[in-house]
Amino acid sequence: MNTLKKPLAIALASCGMIATPAAFANEPSLDINLRTLYFNRDFRQGTAEDRVAASQAVRIDYVSPYINDVIGFDASLFGALKLDGRGGDESIGMLKADGDDTESYAKLGQAFIKLKLGDVTELRAGRMVLTTPLLYDDDSRSTPSSTQAIKLDTQVGGADLYAIYSDRAVNMAETDFDKYEANGEEYDLYVLGGSYSFNNGLNVQAAHGIADDYLRQTYLNASYPFELNNGDSILVDAHYYYGTDDGDLYGRDYQSSLFNLAGRYTTGDLTMTLSYQNIGGDDGYDYSWDGFNNDNNILMVWNSVQYLDFNSADEQSLQVRADYNVASVPGLSLMARHTEGWDIDTSTQSDAKESETDLEARYTIQGGTLEGLSLRARIAHIESEQFDNVDEVRLIANYGFSAF
Repeated sequence: MNTLKKPLAIALASCGMIATPAAFANEPSLDINLRTLYFNRDFRQGTAEDRVAASQAVRIDYVSPYINDVIGFDASLFGALKLDGRGGDESIGMLKADGDDTESYAKLGQAFIKLKLGDVTELRAGRMVLTTPLLYDDDSRSTPSSTQAIKLDTQVGGADLYAIYSDRAVNMAETDFDKYEANGEEYDLYVLGGSYSFNNGLNVQAAHGIADDYLRQTYLNASYPFELNNGDSILVDAHYYYGTDDGDLYGRDYQSSLFNLAGRYTTGDLTMTLSYQNIGGDDGYDYSWDGFNNDNNILMVWNSVQYLDFNSADEQSLQVRADYNVASVPGLSLMARHTEGWDIDTSTQSDAKESETDLEARYTIQGGTLEGLSLRARIAHIESEQFDNVDEVRLIANYGFSAF
């Protein structure tokens, strides 16, 4: 417990010191977010050990204004206090591995300098949580993963463009930022991307990334909303990924693609979604830049759900989903979805199947002392002919407030 309290105390004191100079006195902010998470993964057959863990996490975000409207510094402290967890439970990304056991952790998850280069251009350098299509840090456990990078954002002709250079990353529950590495060799990562929104509502995105001598990925997305005369709406959303090996470090020839097409229909408080996904090429789609040793990149597609990504070789999958906002209980929303995958090419068969059924309830308190407290329950049931059959329960409470 002391290993968590001491870094928290130092970070809070440091934030106060940073905010002292007059140049920082315009609009600094310190936000504190608390997350209580219980995670239970039950393997229903085989020799795999069930995973059960619980944590009390904290995220402290300090945001500075720009000194002389030119330069600033932002920082975030991430920490998780172990409430429950045994040997092997670190594999679910909630707690830090400590030999055969798990433990609490704290780390400086973000610490970057930000520099204004004109009215529409900003340069950031340091540790940061990224949310771009090919570099998207996962925040589905106690605290997010994080990336050490240099990121340039700008606007050209109404398009939002960015360039990223990264040399290392840290997993969600680890504390050391390590180099991207494969087969004993280190490499760097480069990503270029951008988005553009047309006046008619059409939005397009594109990104291309290269991990030197390891992996290449390209991402394309187009989404278009339709507003109907009766107030209902339809969203059509298409995603495409294409990946190949970039050299000897990957260890073999690799080529794969992922296509996802979804349609959403919203009427009143009910939203219904139908999503189809197909994996092409010779392999399952690999979206990790280093085999998930350090980076926790996630897919931005509808069929990447609570447990499965439905990204195995030759796999096709179809998802049916319903979301409902309960008007009689303000703040309460419900979700149910079922995703079915088939035609999976494994080492033993060419038509394996898998499925995942997810149920979710979320309630945000609307008033009183605990206004803003979000309570969330997530349940998943997985059937698979290539992996373990799994039942999973996640209970999450989030509460955030501003210190100043």
